[in-house]
Amino acid sequence: MFTLWFMGRPSAGKSTLASRVEDRLVEMGYPIENLDGDEIRKHLHPDLGFSREDRRTNNRRTAYIAKLLNRNDIPVIVGMITPFRDSQEQARDIIEDEGDFVLIYVKCSVEAAEERDPKGLYENAREGNIEKFTGINHPFQEPLNPEIIVDTEDRSIDEGVDHVLSQLESRGLLEEQLNDDYSFSITQTEEQELTDRLKDLGYLDE
Repeated sequence: MFTLWFMGRPSAGKSTLASRVEDRLVEMGYPIENLDGDEIRKHLHPDLGFSREDRRTNNRRTAYIAKLLNRNDIPVIVGMITPFRDSQEQARDIIEDEGDFVLIYVKCSVEAAEERDPKGLYENAREGNIEKFTGINHPFQEPLNPEIIVDTEDRSIDEGVDHVLSQLESRGLLEEQLNDDYSFSITQTEEQELTDRLKDLGYLDE
């Protein structure tokens, strides 16, 4: 079992990439659970702010949820800024008790992230209207040893998804899943040979 932990600056493309990878894994038959960072904060951790310690607590709680899901054979996707290296490694330490931890760094420069920021958060942070905004008035530490790097300035989302899946396959983390509605085809010759064989064995009436 595994957890895919997508991390990166605000507006780097984490949620979009994670959602598209989720779609592809669901198509392959994986019962994936997506722990989106914004949704987790809103519904499970509304008591937390954005100080370093609160971020660490948020990451630790989320990692523990992922661990429990992995323990029950449910693969997990997490999309979370995770700006501090100690929190990145803390998540790894927690989850690896029950499953493989794959840190995916969704890489993007501050300038590019600010250009694509739909809510104008970067601008507001630069104007002093938002405190502790990652990459502007609060630190962001790039991971030292991520398993996968997706540079969203160099790759399209589709290319990023393909890259993530190919890396997971090369690591032996993806196995063929069988859905209830799986199907297969055989040729007419193969079908006739099978029918004749079943008749010879007495399983089918002449």
